Amino acid sequence: MIAVLGVMLVLMALSVAAFAAAAGDIRLGRYDQDEKRAYAAAEAGIQRYMYQLNTDNGYWARCTAVPGPMLVNQAWNGSGGDPRQRVTLPNSTAQYAIELIPATANASHPTACDPANATDSMIDTSTGTFRIRSTGFAGNAKRSIVATFRRRGFLDYLYFTDLETADATWYAVDTGGDPTSSTGSPSFNGESLPAWGARTCNTTYWRQGRGSLQYRGWLQTSTTPAPNGTWQSFSDTCTEIQFAPGDVIAGPLHTNDDILVCGQPTFGRTSQDRVEISGNGWRGSGSCSGNGPRFQGTYVPNAPVLTLPPSNGALKQEVDAGYTFTGRTTIVLNGSSMTVNGTPMAFPPSGIVYIQNGTCGTGYKPLDPYNDPAGCANVYVSGTYSQSLTIASEKDVIVNGDVRRSGDVLLGLIANEFVRVYHPVTRDASDPTQCSNAAGTMTNVNIDAAMLSLNHSFTVDNYYCGAALGTLTVNGTIGQKFRGPVGRGSSSSKVNGYTKAYAYDDRLKFRAPPSFLDPVQAAWRIQRYTEQVPPR
Repeated sequence: MIAVLGVMLVLMALSVAAFAAAAGDIRLGRYDQDEKRAYAAAEAGIQRYMYQLNTDNGYWARCTAVPGPMLVNQAWNGSGGDPRQRVTLPNSTAQYAIELIPATANASHPTACDPANATDSMIDTSTGTFRIRSTGFAGNAKRSIVATFRRRGFLDYLYFTDLETADATWYAVDTGGDPTSSTGSPSFNGESLPAWGARTCNTTYWRQGRGSLQYRGWLQTSTTPAPNGTWQSFSDTCTEIQFAPGDVIAGPLHTNDDILVCGQPTFGRTSQDRVEISGNGWRGSGSCSGNGPRFQGTYVPNAPVLTLPPSNGALKQEVDAGYTFTGRTTIVLNGSSMTVNGTPMAFPPSGIVYIQNGTCGTGYKPLDPYNDPAGCANVYVSGTYSQSLTIASEKDVIVNGDVRRSGDVLLGLIANEFVRVYHPVTRDASDPTQCSNAAGTMTNVNIDAAMLSLNHSFTVDNYYCGAALGTLTVNGTIGQKFRGPVGRGSSSSKVNGYTKAYAYDDRLKFRAPPSFLDPVQAAWRIQRYTEQVPPR
């Protein structure tokens, strides 16, 4: 009996040990599962915040004042009781808490996001990034992920161009407005020079062989219709626009093409300004000597291509009632209000004004830019603004006076066709390319805006004639499909149009005019994604 009891005692001890070991494994296995669930919950918080950010690119600047069910917390230092509000995942007990991590390099607001000064408190202005932390909770486990956000889009650059060639619309100036035809005299049924340029030059990057393209045809040198007019053999090549010796691009640049340089133009201010060229790089002009760009910024050849959307039509769906206008429109900005076609109006709640075409049926005429039908959506803009605003047009945006900001605000000017600077002229009756400045001509123009021409260029009307107009100062960004001319010059002076003075508005690294990102398809992206150990 004593032996039996001893054996039973040993068996019971072994059973207890086995049960204890199994229970420990169960607890460890459960904790391992909870850790995985906590990490998934933290990821869900990051993705939820990313969704809100891409719905509203200014979401980060609201700090914690965001609508539910999303909850956002100020950064917690980890001491004392946990004050963070949590979001419970659907059909789960797992939760996450989002915290806004202030810019560590900034002393103004080192511990909290401040909606009255969100830029200084949240943005690392040297990189244009901001950070959040998402901590996931499941059972007794928690894990923290820190995500760094950075926006990549056309607003990242002072100067963005898709193709470094002239818009084929301007080829009419090359021929003085005389007709051209790819078939011989007396027929006038062939392809014109502008039509050829639009089909070939304006669809081909330099690396794809644009330099070998040539137009061969006929030029009618009299306005008398064929066959009575005088025809002569004619040929032309794609117009390449170069950066001149004195040109300074004082900010980041991106082109999807290769650039042509004459002498030693300067690109960028410091190494933080990226000079991105999607093609092979730069090439020197054969008519210049000592070619070699000065890269003050960081030179990045073979950069990824950024694609322009075909229209700004998405903005039309976001406009408040009463802020869509049809046909020719004049807008004078008056601080926090504006005058539209002579009628005073408040700024729209959405911050968007849209001008749509009525009966138009015409394109830009470089030798006669101001005789479009009244139904064309040409919007004339001038004045000073103290609230952020985006003005978009189905046709052209025309700056006909200084456009200046007052305060920490942003203006977007988005055209499906051209963004233009107003320059009226009086033409020579015998040669429309010869002209003098007319009443209303502006000198030393200032534009504080982010400008985008989706299908054509930022340009100056009649840039090729009239006396020099001083300096065109742009503080913001210029994005365009083709390089747009703003003047012509000799080796020593400006002959026609404006001298360029373009400077980047660094706020556009991380901010945008209202809904400006939608038409250009730019968005915030996660630049870095790291787990914080130990978790907060």
